[in-house]
Amino acid sequence: MTQTSILQHIADAKKAHLRWVKRADHLISGLPVDKEFIPLEATSCGFGLWVYSEGAKLRLVPSIDNLMNRIEHHHNDLHDAYMDIYKIFFIMPQQRSILHKILTFNSKIVSSSEKEKARAHFKYLKRSSEELLAVLDILEEKVKQMTSDEVENLK
Repeated sequence: MTQTSILQHIADAKKAHLRWVKRADHLISGLPVDKEFIPLEATSCGFGLWVYSEGAKLRLVPSIDNLMNRIEHHHNDLHDAYMDIYKIFFIMPQQRSILHKILTFNSKIVSSSEKEKARAHFKYLKRSSEELLAVLDILEEKVKQMTSDEVENLK
């Protein structure tokens, strides 16, 4: 692992996060979205895969551990907000009968008031996303300041 590769992993994680937010926005906007492309679990999305693998290694650097806690907190907030949106647009998997799963998709008819609730949840999600991206910018600066010994210890 090099400083350059760490920064590339962070950049890739940011891109994955932004794609995830864009898909959530498409859902709110009524554009067709395959729900499978917006993972519910924080550990299943592209960003979460980085947080709990390559990103987790950064916790070994004392000056970065707290940033990773903040990143994880914002990331979980995003998924909580998305879960609220998901419940508006889709039937939760455990609440679908076998016959319902066979005969229908799991989307449901959404009223205008429910759409307004979804938009409010998305505003919160968007704010959390902006906060997450700000912390990631700080993380990038911290990585640039890492000593060669700190980078070497991450291997």
